[in-house]
Amino acid sequence: MQRRHFMTLMGAAALAPVLPAAGGRAAAAMAGYNRYQYGLAVFHARTRTHISAAGIAHRLKVSVPQAEAMIGEMVESNFVKPMLGSSKVKAISNITKPDFLGFERAAQRSKTAANADPRSTLKNSERTSSMNKFTTLSGIAAPMPLINIDTDMIIPKQFLKTIKRSGLGVNLFDEMRYDDDRNEIPTFVLNKPQYRDAQILVAGDNFGCGSSREHAPWAIADFGITCVIAPSYADIFYNNCFKNGILPIVLPQEQVDVLMKDAEKGANARIEIDLESQTITSSDGDVFSFEVDAFKKHCLMNGLDDIGLTMEKAASIDSFEATASQSRPWV
Repeated sequence: MQRRHFMTLMGAAALAPVLPAAGGRAAAAMAGYNRYQYGLAVFHARTRTHISAAGIAHRLKVSVPQAEAMIGEMVESNFVKPMLGSSKVKAISNITKPDFLGFERAAQRSKTAANADPRSTLKNSERTSSMNKFTTLSGIAAPMPLINIDTDMIIPKQFLKTIKRSGLGVNLFDEMRYDDDRNEIPTFVLNKPQYRDAQILVAGDNFGCGSSREHAPWAIADFGITCVIAPSYADIFYNNCFKNGILPIVLPQEQVDVLMKDAEKGANARIEIDLESQTITSSDGDVFSFEVDAFKKHCLMNGLDDIGLTMEKAASIDSFEATASQSRPWV
């Protein structure tokens, strides 16, 4: 198994047999961090030009000595090498690549969406919605017990050139879903047969942190996921979800843990979400309530993004334009 497969295994226990054993300086610090934290450190190191102990400490919320020990282990494992005259290190082999797989699936999703969406033939004044309504959902939930999943992990930077919202689902969690030869990594949760059609994602704390790219919710929605459940989110990502038909639910860690275990049952367990009553029901019948801003709830339930909200005033806009064209024909 290639070294980079570590990020495809969900949870510290699964990570342990994949990552190389620590030696030297790192062995003395093993009590201070686990295989899961080390795996995230390697991922961040390999997806950036260079990184320092302070950067790892900030991103992983560990101490600087722990981050320094992780860098020492990465050097010994030949993941990174020191930069001369600097306290930073850089990856020996970065994880960057173009997309070669999955275009058929992405094209099929886009075709289905286009056939179901007649808005392109409507007049401006007739357009009142630009995204799907979210009222209730009963679907398979995929478990991703990782904290600090940032937007670069959700959709890597090389896929940000497009301004289209469709077609990005194939590159969702790209670095974790494919190996260096663009083959699917079977151990990654969304590549497993029982989770390929997941509509709900149960994740760890601080989901969607990092840069403010709106491509992240675009990719999640294009894959088919319309609800994310986590203890907390980055603010910009959280707000972008509502503008793209995704319901991001915040729950206490204890309740997320219950739903995480429920999701691990696979396709036999379906989680039900009712936005109107603001409740989540697990496959075992556990019911949890969640809070959501009243205005954001209104927008989701009526399928209104920013453009849709504007077009609700289409009659007033058309009236204003007609009056303005008569009173100021030179404009």
